[in-house]
Amino acid sequence: MRKPFWLLGIAALMATLVSCNRNAKPEPAVYELEVYKTQKIVLNAEDRDLESEITLPGGLVDIDGKDALVFYSNGSISYYDLETGKKMSGVNNVEPKEPVSLDTVIDVDVPLLAGDSKQLGVRLDYDETNNVYWAEKSYDTEYYGKNVHELIIVDKDFNYMGTIYDNKVWPWFWNGRILIDIEHIKGNSAVTVNFLKLTKTDRDYKEYIDSCRADLEKKHKDWEEYKEKNSPENNPLIGLVKPEADRIYKVLTLYCKDEISDGDKMIIDSLIGEKEIVNLAPIYLVISAENEEAATSYVKKNGLDCIEKIVFDTEGIAKTDAGQDNPRFILVEDGLITRDTIYSTKDIGTEMIPRLFGEGKFTRYYIYDGELVVAVTGGAFFDD
Repeated sequence: MRKPFWLLGIAALMATLVSCNRNAKPEPAVYELEVYKTQKIVLNAEDRDLESEITLPGGLVDIDGKDALVFYSNGSISYYDLETGKKMSGVNNVEPKEPVSLDTVIDVDVPLLAGDSKQLGVRLDYDETNNVYWAEKSYDTEYYGKNVHELIIVDKDFNYMGTIYDNKVWPWFWNGRILIDIEHIKGNSAVTVNFLKLTKTDRDYKEYIDSCRADLEKKHKDWEEYKEKNSPENNPLIGLVKPEADRIYKVLTLYCKDEISDGDKMIIDSLIGEKEIVNLAPIYLVISAENEEAATSYVKKNGLDCIEKIVFDTEGIAKTDAGQDNPRFILVEDGLITRDTIYSTKDIGTEMIPRLFGEGKFTRYYIYDGELVVAVTGGAFFDD
């Protein structure tokens, strides 16, 4: 039986609509990386790095189809199964698998970039779990003052899906199949592994992008204000120290007191105990006192005359709103004060002294053959 002409017309129209829908570009949406599973890994005693403050993995590898974290410590390598959290025995020197990636040019609408629609040259990394490609854009730190980035999400047909702006949990490791984030625990014994998946939210996309733009503008404004406020030229204490040509240097301030506090004693003992390092490293000690005689007496009384780079502050320059009861630490990097912190006694041993003897948590100073060495043992820095 022949179908009426109008039914054939509707069928043809429906087929056309289905075909168009298959080829239609997805509407941009707001996405998030959501934790869907966690695993705690406790290192065996022989695998813990006794010199490090915390435990951090050094890579993600595939071992006979099993995902494993790599830990480097005490001159050896150990592997821990992500599924069980247990150490894997009999494994040596496994190379990490790189995610599938390609360099291409795609036509996308990326609203945080200059202009609207544009041809964008990117390196796309394929995520098998979420069936998407990722591209990362980092924003200029000299303009925004911090490492701000945008994760561009593209589907398998290279259509733009959305943006994750300044994401706080972009995975530590990614092997093309799984994305994981690491939470470390002080005490050098354990890490928590968070498994991440891409989730589409119901947030308004335009409002989200507008908020991202506003945040970028605010970061730039805040950075300009910070640079003006924290330039050495505007800080009389840095002018008092007058370092020579150090690109990165530290300033530590002690205040003369009749009785030495427990916090001050910790600092003084650490300075004297590591005097060889202190005298070679870019570390400057400021003694704040009412007059030079009082400062000289303070230095001699507390055995600090073994420290070479000492400056006296007799004009109250080092004094802050917190007064002169607590020690002060300043870090200058590339002509900008990046840390200026007053420390309470409880934080001196765990935060201030480590900052003094390294650029961050995972660097340290030591002397080798009479020369100062800055050893980099990891990639993270203090972030006050």
